[in-house]
Amino acid sequence: MNFEFAEQINPDLIKLDFDKAIKIAETELKKISTTDFHSVLGQSMISQVDSLLNWIDNYYKSISNKIDIKALYFEMNEFDINTDTWYIDGFCYNKDGGLDMEDMEWLCDFTRDTMTSDEFILVGFEKLQNAFENIEPDNDDLENARDWSEQIVIARFMELMRTTHLKAKEQKLEWATIPLYFTEHSYDFILKSDN
Repeated sequence: MNFEFAEQINPDLIKLDFDKAIKIAETELKKISTTDFHSVLGQSMISQVDSLLNWIDNYYKSISNKIDIKALYFEMNEFDINTDTWYIDGFCYNKDGGLDMEDMEWLCDFTRDTMTSDEFILVGFEKLQNAFENIEPDNDDLENARDWSEQIVIARFMELMRTTHLKAKEQKLEWATIPLYFTEHSYDFILKSDN
């Protein structure tokens, strides 16, 4: 993970301005000689909103009879090293610990029976998955292409989560007013969708 690159788009992600964050990352990627990582350009995860909405709704219904859910947390697997399948896991909490990047330890306080029993599989990025699997960083351009494509995937995942939450609000689903937190596994940057 190139944290210097992340710092260029994170301020826009915090504002939930995914278009701007993605535009910055894609512009930087386009400056680099074409690689297999360039296959991420123009790709979106938004086509998966309806499927993700149903998956979250079923998950919420299965857990809400066990606990009074106050927060939901979704995590994309560490996609750059787990290249076979990209997926999302979910976790429910009976309290909302809030968004404090200095103290998000409350997200570790879950039990096996309050997390998703199955994963939501992300599709459509197989060529990019192959690029991550077969990379042999031998020059700065290739490494930079990989790092910018990572930022784009993270931003696209976060855009998917926020869009899904907004659609839940439109449909007045039970979990629509519950805060959603989301990030990539092992990433120390988390977003919250709550209004």
